[in-house]
Amino acid sequence: MSTLRNVTFKARGLMPPVFTPLKPDLTVNYDVIPKYADFISKSGIKGVLVGGTAGGHMSLSMPERKKLVEEWVKAARVRDLHVMGQVGGASMPDVLEMANYCAMSGVDSILTLPETYFRPKNIDELVDYVETIAKSAPNLPILYYHIPHITNVIVNMPTFVSEATNRIPTFKGIKFSSNDLSEAAQVLRNLKDDQQIFLGTATLLAPAGLLGIKSSIGTVYNFMPKLAQEIQEAIEQSNVEKARKLQEKLSLVIEALVPEGGWVPVMKAGMEVVTGIEVGPASSPQKPVTEDGKKRIEERLRKLGMI
Repeated sequence: MSTLRNVTFKARGLMPPVFTPLKPDLTVNYDVIPKYADFISKSGIKGVLVGGTAGGHMSLSMPERKKLVEEWVKAARVRDLHVMGQVGGASMPDVLEMANYCAMSGVDSILTLPETYFRPKNIDELVDYVETIAKSAPNLPILYYHIPHITNVIVNMPTFVSEATNRIPTFKGIKFSSNDLSEAAQVLRNLKDDQQIFLGTATLLAPAGLLGIKSSIGTVYNFMPKLAQEIQEAIEQSNVEKARKLQEKLSLVIEALVPEGGWVPVMKAGMEVVTGIEVGPASSPQKPVTEDGKKRIEERLRKLGMI
């Protein structure tokens, strides 16, 4: 493993965690990616997260994960999109292999979940874990994926980012998927100028913006990028009432989807209803949204004036 040196990380703003397009037989439909990347780029988005929760990479094989990274890097290069690759959610050898692959394949930064079975019990163990992964991709910025309701890794994030910054030269921030905005604000204060906190909860985009959190990775940005951008613009203009109304609209979009199934299946259904891009079902063992469920999603979104 290589010695770590400081690297540059410039990704900012909104970043959708892209879905993995699947065929009905659950094989990956790589041919959809260029059209998908076009939609994102033309929406004014400047980066994508490949391999996040929405992508379901924890349920995919290593060859599939690598091929998805390869195809997104290829699509992103001609559209000037930053590609962040999530490498965790697997055995340690596979995580290190994936990090190294990202370093060799043109990915711009990596994100990692913690170990989710033999979970880190304290800050030192979590920093050790992230540092080990960073050394497999020494040329890339690395960020930590904090999603405690899934991983059950619960340590103090402000202290963690300070310790990780001190020990890992390539550590550049965090995806913060928790509703605790008080802790998120503390994380923001502890970060350096070249680091970033990406909010992971789209229903808190406006209030987080008021706290100075200006970047976010959220599933709904795949098909509602303009609405999310309008929220951020309203915050930048100090138009709190407009931001509140737009946030309510975005939250209602999400609420229109969630009664019909699990998070990733309903979000993929929303993507197809709104954009027409066929991303297919979620990976196994997640259950797809029924055809009747998709019709109800479409009806609710029409009533909201979103399609």
